[in-house]
Amino acid sequence: MENEAMNNATTDTQEIDTSTVDTVTPEAPEVNELDQLRAELEKERSERKAEQQAAKKVKDALDKALHDKAQLTKERRAEMTDAQREAAEREERWNELVERCADLEKYKSTNQAKERYLARGFSIELATKAAEAEVSGNMEELSVIEQTYHDAEMKAARDEWMKSRPRVNSGDGSVSMTKEEIMAISDPVARREAIARNIDQF
Repeated sequence: MENEAMNNATTDTQEIDTSTVDTVTPEAPEVNELDQLRAELEKERSERKAEQQAAKKVKDALDKALHDKAQLTKERRAEMTDAQREAAEREERWNELVERCADLEKYKSTNQAKERYLARGFSIELATKAAEAEVSGNMEELSVIEQTYHDAEMKAARDEWMKSRPRVNSGDGSVSMTKEEIMAISDPVARREAIARNIDQF
C-alpha cells in the first residue's frame, strides 16, 4: 500500500502542466522607441548644422566688413593730401596713447587697491578679486568678498581664542579635554562620557 502511494506521488510530481509555465523571451525595443530616437538624433544633427552655418555666415560677414573697412581706409588715404594724411595718422596715434593711458591707470589703481587689501590681511587671491571688483565698480561682488574675509577672520580669531582658553575644572575632579583628546579615546563608552562632560567643545 505504501508502494502504491509512493508511485502515485512520483507520477503526480512528474506530470507538470507545461501550459501554465511562461516562456521568458528577451524584450526587444519597440519600433516606436527606435523611430523616436532616430528622429531626435536627426533633429540634433540638423540643429548643429544650422548653428554651424549661422556661425559661418557671421564670420564671413565680419571678414567682409573688415576687408571693406580696410579698402575704404586705403582709398581715403589715397585721396588725402599729405597734410590730411599726417593729421589722420596723428589722430590714430593719439587715440592709441589715450587707450594705453587708460589701461595703465586701471593697472595702477588695481595694484594700489590690491596692496591695500593685502595690508589688511587678505589672501593674495582674495585681494586680487577685491581690487578688480573695486576698480570695475562692482560693489556687490566687493561686499561678498569683504564678507567672506570677515567670516574667515572671525573664525580664525574664535579658533585661536578657544585654543588659548584654560581647561575648565567641572568640580567633580575631572579636567575638561580638547576635542582632539576626546576623539582619540578608543573606548566608545568612555568617549561618550567625555563628550557629555565637555559638550562645549562640540
